[in-house]
Amino acid sequence: MAVRTTFPAVLLMAVLLSGLQLACQNISENIEVPEDVSVGTTVLRLRDLLDASVCFEEHGNGTFWSINITTGDDFGRFRGLDENLSLIVAAPLDYELSSRYNLTVELTHNGYMGVWYVNLVIVVTDVPGYPPLYDKRCETPVLPAGGSTEDYTVLSSDGFISASINGGHLIITTDIIEWHERDPNVVDNFVVMGDDCSSRLLVGSRTLVGRKAFLIPWLKGFAAGRIEVPCYDKKWKRKGKITILDISLDIKLPKWAQNSGYSKDEDVQYVFSIEMNEMWSTSPYWIRCSANITLFDGPVLGEAIAKYNITGCPEGKYGLYCDKNCVCKNGARCHGFNGACECRPGWRGRACDIPWPEVVITATLGDSVVKYIGTNLTLTCLTPHIQVANMTWLYQTGNEDTGTNIIEEAVQNGSISFRPISESTNGKYTCVVKAEDGKLFNAIYVLNATQCPPNYYGKVCSQVCDCQYGGTCDRWEGCLCPPGRRGDKCEHPCAPGTFGLNCSMNCYCQNNASCDAVNGSCICAEGQSGEFCQVVFVPDNHFISDDQVLVVLLVSVLLAIVVIGCIVTGVLVKRGRRRLRSLEQTDVGSLELSVMETLSSWEVDKEDIRFEHMIGEGEFGHVVRGRLRVPEGYEVLVAAKSIRPDRMTASAVRDFRREMDILSRIHEDKVGHPNVVKFHGVVTKSDPQYLLVEYASNEDMRRYLWSIREECKTTGHTKLLQRLCFAHDVASGLSELARLKIVHRDIAARNVVISDRKVAKIADFGLSRDVYVSSAYKRTNQGGEEELLPLKWMAVESLRDGVYTCESDVWSYGVLLWEIASFGEEPRYAGGPMHPNVCTLLELLRKGVRLQQPENCSQPLYRIIRSCWIVDPSKRPTPEELCQKIDQLGPPRHAAHLVNHDLR
Repeated sequence: MAVRTTFPAVLLMAVLLSGLQLACQNISENIEVPEDVSVGTTVLRLRDLLDASVCFEEHGNGTFWSINITTGDDFGRFRGLDENLSLIVAAPLDYELSSRYNLTVELTHNGYMGVWYVNLVIVVTDVPGYPPLYDKRCETPVLPAGGSTEDYTVLSSDGFISASINGGHLIITTDIIEWHERDPNVVDNFVVMGDDCSSRLLVGSRTLVGRKAFLIPWLKGFAAGRIEVPCYDKKWKRKGKITILDISLDIKLPKWAQNSGYSKDEDVQYVFSIEMNEMWSTSPYWIRCSANITLFDGPVLGEAIAKYNITGCPEGKYGLYCDKNCVCKNGARCHGFNGACECRPGWRGRACDIPWPEVVITATLGDSVVKYIGTNLTLTCLTPHIQVANMTWLYQTGNEDTGTNIIEEAVQNGSISFRPISESTNGKYTCVVKAEDGKLFNAIYVLNATQCPPNYYGKVCSQVCDCQYGGTCDRWEGCLCPPGRRGDKCEHPCAPGTFGLNCSMNCYCQNNASCDAVNGSCICAEGQSGEFCQVVFVPDNHFISDDQVLVVLLVSVLLAIVVIGCIVTGVLVKRGRRRLRSLEQTDVGSLELSVMETLSSWEVDKEDIRFEHMIGEGEFGHVVRGRLRVPEGYEVLVAAKSIRPDRMTASAVRDFRREMDILSRIHEDKVGHPNVVKFHGVVTKSDPQYLLVEYASNEDMRRYLWSIREECKTTGHTKLLQRLCFAHDVASGLSELARLKIVHRDIAARNVVISDRKVAKIADFGLSRDVYVSSAYKRTNQGGEEELLPLKWMAVESLRDGVYTCESDVWSYGVLLWEIASFGEEPRYAGGPMHPNVCTLLELLRKGVRLQQPENCSQPLYRIIRSCWIVDPSKRPTPEELCQKIDQLGPPRHAAHLVNHDLR
C-alpha cells in the first residue's frame, strides 16, 4: 500500500550531510496513513532520499546507519529498520484512539560523531467500516488446533445443496462453500464476512460441468444471462439471495461485490453469488431459496435447500476458510467472521494491545442477559491500569427524585453483593474511582430485575410452578394452563361447560350438548345441529297421551299468570322511564339504521363462509376461524366475531354495530390501511350476526412478545429491530385513526395482531368510539351496565374525567411501547398493587409515578415512552411524530422492513 508523503528530499540530504560532527534538528513534515494499513507497511524510506554512494558506503559486513524512535510513540505503533533506513507500521492503528503521532526519529552513523533528528507528523485517516465490530449474536466457537493439514471453515454443512422443480427432486450438487476445492474450473473465490452477521460469497467459473450444466440453456434462454432467487428461513423470513450470471450476456455484478472491490478474472464465464443475512450462531442456519422460473414447458417453482452450522475456527484464525490470522492480544477473543477483537477490561485498540485506564463493573455469578429475582449477584469494580487512591460505590433508585446514596467506600477493588436480588434493589449503581494523580473515573451498572428464575413465581419468586401438560409459569399468576387444562399445576381437565386457556372461557352449547375443551366448538348429539347445537329435530308423532294433555294445560295456565304479572310490572316501571328510554331508543334506532345503510355494500352471504373452530372469547363476543370465498373465486382465512348469546344486551349490540361501522369507514376505499386489521365484511341477515376481519396467524402482539422473550432466554436474540418495526406499525395505524377522528380507547399489545408477514395491525375496536361530531366524550353507564376499563393503559384525563381523545390514545400507545420494550410484561406501577383501582392509580399518577424503564430498554426509547405520559394532552407527541422518533432509533424503514417484514 502506498503512503503519501511530501518530505523535501534535497533539504533532508543537506541537513544530514552538513551534520557530520554536530547534532542538528531537522524540519517537520506531515505523512498521511489510513488506519487499516497492514502491519509491516513502509511509512517512509529515508534511504531513497539520500545518495547511497555517500551515505550507505559499506565496510565489511556492518551497517553504518541506524534508526531509533525517541519520542511520540508510547504504544509502539511504528518501528525503524536499520538495514534500509526506513520507518514501518509495527502494530495495528486505530483512528478513534489516536489520529496523530508526533515522532522524533534519531539517525546515527557509526563512522561519524554526529546524530541527526527527523521530526515526523503522522496523521492517521479514518476508514469507514474499520476496525471491524464484534457482534455477539454471531459469535463463533474457538476450536482447538487440530494440525496444520486439517481444513477448517467457519461455516459447515454436509457439503451439498438439494434442488427441486415443482417439489420434485432434481439434483444434489456441491455446496458453494466447497465448490472451489472440488472443481478445477473455479478461478475466483471472493468472500466478505460483515459486521452485521452476514456472509457474502462469490465463485467464478470458466464453465459449468456435471450437475450444474443444466443451468446453461436456461441462462442463455429465458433467463437472458441472469437468475436471481430470494432465500428464506423456515418461517419464510427473508434471509438473503442467490444470483447466477452468464458474463457473456449480463456483466452487472451484485452491488456488494462491486462495493467490495472485486476484480473478475478474465477467464470467468459464470458467476455464482450467495448472500446470507443474520447468521446467528445459536442454531443451524436453514435456508430455502425459491422462485418461479420459466422453462421451455412454462413457469415452474424452483427451490434449493441448504443447512449450515457455525462451527468456528482454530485459535488465532478467522474468515470463511479460517485462512486469516487474528491480531488480538492480551486474552482478547477473536471473532471468526471478521477478526474483530473483544477486548478485556483495560485494553483498547484494533488488537487490544493498548493499555487503557478505565473502570469496569462485572456481574457474577454468571454475567447473563437477564438478572432474576431471588438469585445471588455480586458486582465487582475493576480498575486495570489505574493507581487507585479511593473508590466509592453510589446507589440511585429508579425514581431519580429520591437522590443518591453512598453505600460503600474502599481503597482497593471492591465488590457489593445481593443475596438475593429483590425488586427493591433495582436501580443505578456507580463505581467512582479517584486515581493517585487526582483524575476521576467511573462506571455505571443498571440493575432492573423483574422476572423470576425459570419455574418460579410470586412476589419474592419463592414459589415453584412445576406446570404439567405444557403449562407456562407466569411471574405473578403461577401456571398458565394450555387450552383444555386447569388447576394449580394444570393437572386437571376442564370442567364441563368451560374451555380455552386455564379453562377461563365458557361455552354456550344448548340442549345439553358438550363442548370441546380446547377450542370450544360444540359437539352436537344425534338430532341436533347448528353452531351451538340449537336446532333440535322433533320426531313426527301424532299420538298424544292424556297425561301429556294435562301437562300442557297446567303449563299454559302458569304461563298466562306469569305474562299477566310481567305486563303489570312493565306498566309501572315504564311510566317512570318512558321519557328517557324514548329518547335513547330514538338515538340508538337512528344510529343502527345509519350503520345498516353504511354496511349494505359489505354484506356477505353466509353460504360463502366455512366455519372451522373457535379461537377466542372476549367479554362480549366469540371469535371463530373460518374460510371466506371472495368474488375472485378463492378462499381467504378470516376471524368471524359474534356476540355471545348470554351478553346480547342493547349496549353490546350497539358497540358491535359501531365496530362494524368504524371498520367500514376505515376501508371506504376497500383497501384500508396496512396497519389496521383488514375488514372483509359482515353477516347481518342471519342469526348470529358476524363481523369478518383478516385472520392473524401469529395471534396478538402480547403473545408474540412472550415468544420472543422465551427465545431470547436461550439464544440471546432480542429482535430489537423487529420490535421497533412493530412500534412503528402501530404508530402508523394510530395516525390513520387520528386522521379519521376515531378514538380506539384500548391501544394495548393484546389488541394488536401480527400478520404472517410480521406486520403489526391495530385490531379489536370493541371499545372504540366515533368522534366525527365531538373530539371527546365522557364515560357513561348504558342500561345500568358498568363498562370494563383498561385502567393501567388509560390517560390521567380518562381516569379522572372519563374524557377520551386521540391524545389519550397516545398515552395508551406509550404503555404499549413499554410492553414492547419489556417483551410483553404486565405493567406494574412501583409502590402500587398489581391491579390497582381507579383511585389508587390516579393517586400514583398525580405523584409522578410512571412505569419504570424496562431492562435492556435504551434511554432514547424510554424517552419516547415517557413523552407519551405527559399530563397535558396537548404536549404529547402526535402519531406522526412518534413514527419519526421510532425511525430514528433504527436503520432506514426500507432496510428495517427488508429484514423483518419480508418486503411487504
